[in-house]
Amino acid sequence: MTNPGACRFEHNGHVQSKIDTVALFNGLGLSGGQCVYSRFKVLLEIDVLAVTTELDLVLDCDTPVIFKLVPSLRPDQVIRGLVFDLAGGLEETHFLDGHGNACVRALMRRGASSLRVAFQGQQISDASARAGQFVPIQALPIAVLPFLQPSRYCEADQFLNLTRDVINGCSPGFEQVLRICTFVQTKFTYAPGSSTAPRSALAAMQDNIGVCRDFAHVSIAMLRSISIPARYVVGYLGGLLPQDIHAWGEAYVGNQWVSFDATPGLAQGERIAIAVGRDAAEVAIMDQFGPLPSSSQMQVSVRVQDSV
Repeated sequence: MTNPGACRFEHNGHVQSKIDTVALFNGLGLSGGQCVYSRFKVLLEIDVLAVTTELDLVLDCDTPVIFKLVPSLRPDQVIRGLVFDLAGGLEETHFLDGHGNACVRALMRRGASSLRVAFQGQQISDASARAGQFVPIQALPIAVLPFLQPSRYCEADQFLNLTRDVINGCSPGFEQVLRICTFVQTKFTYAPGSSTAPRSALAAMQDNIGVCRDFAHVSIAMLRSISIPARYVVGYLGGLLPQDIHAWGEAYVGNQWVSFDATPGLAQGERIAIAVGRDAAEVAIMDQFGPLPSSSQMQVSVRVQDSV
């Protein structure tokens, strides 16, 4: 039985407060038989990440909120056992935004409310993508073109001279991506909590310390300055300490999106993407349209489990 005031999901004529992948994503336009979302077969040797995110809020008034905490519909990841449990909200609507991110809009009631998202995810990687070459602008898909332009936190038009110096001697394409990542990793020190609010790539360049969001903004701005489309990604990284939402980038080379991470000192780990955008302004995990919560707490758990 659902708690009084909990958001409920109607599926096949009955009410559920916890639902599977099919139930949620039917509301986002998937076919009824699609129980995982990937065009690839699951490779059993790939680690499975068991992810749980719990968000607790206290609001001073009824507040419309858009959540981006459901993992993205992508060809390079498989999601199973999705649970989306929202308490204290009304009038929820599930939709895909302009970048294909899964969003949930709800009217969160005054007082205490909570959201729990849990799932098992596998990343399907393609090693050949890391040899991708530069794609001429005239050959880019139309949907990729917005990721060439400067944006709120990625002032690509201000980075051309620096980027030219950094990539000197590189072959056009993923080799340039790697050189830019090495530059950012050398310039900065990763210090979780050192940057509490989003800052632009130019602002981040004035310091030698930052967080993953800063490193993503700088590397994306540099890539766009040399006409390599680049986009901002938020999601989960296996082995990240302390556990939290992580940010990295993707570059369009070799006619596909290829992930890169300019955060210094991080070991490689499995990744599950939640959302993509031009920069952090477009991928906030919670957009509220009213006063800030008087209290908010988020806990993230990411662990590797046996393949399923």
